[in-house]
Amino acid sequence: MATDRPLVVLLVEDDDAIRELTAMILEDAGHEVHAMPDGDAADRWLQAHRADVLFTDVRMPGTVSGRDLAERHADMHVLVTSGEMREQHAWLTDAMDYLPKPYDRKTLLAAVGRAIA
Repeated sequence: MATDRPLVVLLVEDDDAIRELTAMILEDAGHEVHAMPDGDAADRWLQAHRADVLFTDVRMPGTVSGRDLAERHADMHVLVTSGEMREQHAWLTDAMDYLPKPYDRKTLLAAVGRAIA
């Protein structure tokens, strides 16, 4: 996907350290990142904004899970991350990319690249 504007990534992760590091990696790669600590905040943000990629953890505090976000916003490119094995997330569709934790910079950027290809 060639574009003359930064890719907008909505990052949803309840672990502060992971969220900050992931946001820094994505921003260093030239993406515009909006980082949210939970699904509730992300859901509110998505009511007024649009992202090119939704990158969400599965389990988070609050009433809106990563699964809820992924299913509600399947029209976006969705990347799902979790410390659990993919097999435990049978609800994931072929359109959703899965990134197991822990992930490194190269794996993260490759997953974002696949999402926008």
